[in-house]
Amino acid sequence: METTAQALWDPLLSDEEQDALKPEAHAVSYPRGAILARAGEHSDYVVYLRSGHVKSCSQDPRAIFGIHGPGSVIGELAALTGEPRSADLVALTPIDVLHIPGDVFLKLLQSNPQMHLAVTRRLAKRVRELGEVQEESFLTSERRLARAILRIIDSGIGAAGKYGLTIAGFSQSDLADLARISRESVSAVLKQFKARGTLSTGRERFTIHDIAAIEALAMRRDRSLI
Repeated sequence: METTAQALWDPLLSDEEQDALKPEAHAVSYPRGAILARAGEHSDYVVYLRSGHVKSCSQDPRAIFGIHGPGSVIGELAALTGEPRSADLVALTPIDVLHIPGDVFLKLLQSNPQMHLAVTRRLAKRVRELGEVQEESFLTSERRLARAILRIIDSGIGAAGKYGLTIAGFSQSDLADLARISRESVSAVLKQFKARGTLSTGRERFTIHDIAAIEALAMRRDRSLI
């Protein structure tokens, strides 16, 4: 599993390409918690994330499907398929975005083969991740939470400090939604991690002291599957 955020979040649009999209595309800033789109909504605009992080999620059942970092295009499926939104898009941090009308985005893909390929690759990566999530239903809660934490690390949302990598804005309920386990299971596993010195927790934040231990656990085969 990849753990280097830089490779995942290389900007899809250069500053020059963003400027060329104006005045059709509009730059907007949102605070943490803002809802950019809702599941079932009929709209085809595409969101280019210039700074900050956004989660794609559902409320019923509660689940977090992905965490998107700077340089990402979000909501492109609505423009490509013409179908309603498949998930809510919620700001995890303060964000700056570029709203691109669906028809403008499609013209951009048609005129830019490199960007078309990049978007296709990112869509393929999301499909692979969804497949991995389905497979994780057979894994232990400990390993599923470790994998969820690695997905957060991969998004680049953490801040490195003296005591490790601190990730803010995630409650135990958020971790449960991302790992697809109960909040009670998250609490129990976090206690184990804290006892080993792997991480420490605070209010809607946690600090990872030993990323290698999280990586090893995420990749380990469960005895029940051997």
